[in-house]
Amino acid sequence: MKKLLGGFAAIVMSTTISGAPAHAQSKNSTPHALDCMAKAGFTHDMWVARRAGTNAQVAQYIACRDGVSVSQAKQTGRSDGNFDTFKPSKSSK
Repeated sequence: MKKLLGGFAAIVMSTTISGAPAHAQSKNSTPHALDCMAKAGFTHDMWVARRAGTNAQVAQYIACRDGVSVSQAKQTGRSDGNFDTFKPSKSSK
């Protein structure tokens, strides 16, 4: 009985441990994504801080990361909220 419980516990632990790293790394922190960030001119820290550069740089990064065209990357960026949408208000004089 002890061997059976010990074996079951080992299976549960190995499943839990082996499953964790697969989910721990997001698509924006893989070696490929980091290389694409460097090509677009920014770092992972800048991406996390939402200071990754111009919308064109972000679109270039997404296109590289996902292996899609820039127009498809723009659609992805818009739907994911990755683009700078700040519009300064017109000051009245």
